[in-house]
Amino acid sequence: MLDVTSKSNHHDPNIRDRFAKAYRIWKQDPQSQLAKELLAENCKAGCTASMVLLGDIYADSSEDKKKLSLTLFLNAAQLGNSSGMRNAGYCYMIGLNCEQDRVKGAEWYRQAADAGNARAQCNLGALYAFGHGVPQDSHEAFHWYLRSAEGGCTRGMTNLGECYMLGNGTVPDRNEAERWFRQSGSPRAQYHLAEMFLDGLGGMPTDKQGGMKFLRLAADAKYSRALYRLGRMTEDENSVSAVAMYMAAAQKNNREAIARLNELGIPATVVSVRH
Repeated sequence: MLDVTSKSNHHDPNIRDRFAKAYRIWKQDPQSQLAKELLAENCKAGCTASMVLLGDIYADSSEDKKKLSLTLFLNAAQLGNSSGMRNAGYCYMIGLNCEQDRVKGAEWYRQAADAGNARAQCNLGALYAFGHGVPQDSHEAFHWYLRSAEGGCTRGMTNLGECYMLGNGTVPDRNEAERWFRQSGSPRAQYHLAEMFLDGLGGMPTDKQGGMKFLRLAADAKYSRALYRLGRMTEDENSVSAVAMYMAAAQKNNREAIARLNELGIPATVVSVRH
């Protein structure tokens, strides 16, 4: 997802006030023409926060505005805005309103990461983990996940916890894995905590009660792997509830849930994944 700026740090208080007004209007009405006009006026004065927010608005607009969104991100990036850098990287990485170029996307992610953008640091870690636009390197992935987590990015925290749990790019450490999963609190982190307690993953002593607590939390948040696993664990007790969980997981394209529904002779509803 793109970074969305919510505050301007421009030296001119009038420009900061204009941005705040545009942001309030946009939150109430994402299609507001007045918000766009106020932001465009700020862009002319060099307000990078306005460039990023207007770029976000244009990213899902008419075809001519879509092309302008990347230009706005690049303009903000060249003036030192790390969200502009990250958004430019995101656009190039997935080909959003431009030709896909993973190498160029990685370059912009790195610039944003070096500038301290915690979400970009997580993105860069993922690129190293999978070798997209950069050489695959689990140690580099761990390094950037650590910086991202320390910068407050919950996805970075979860990815760092996975590194500690599985020993990817670092020495396995169940205590650090648990610590970062708990600090993240994301549905994926809760699911991993459930795995650790239910399966003893990462060397954790098994604790079914604790594991089920985290599994239910992840399932309540509609995390597909949790929905599927909780369904399988409770299907004998309540098949109707289990099927509902399989259906919810299938809508998120969970292959195991789709396969289980097929086994039960129930057609699965699958939705396409959008970036």
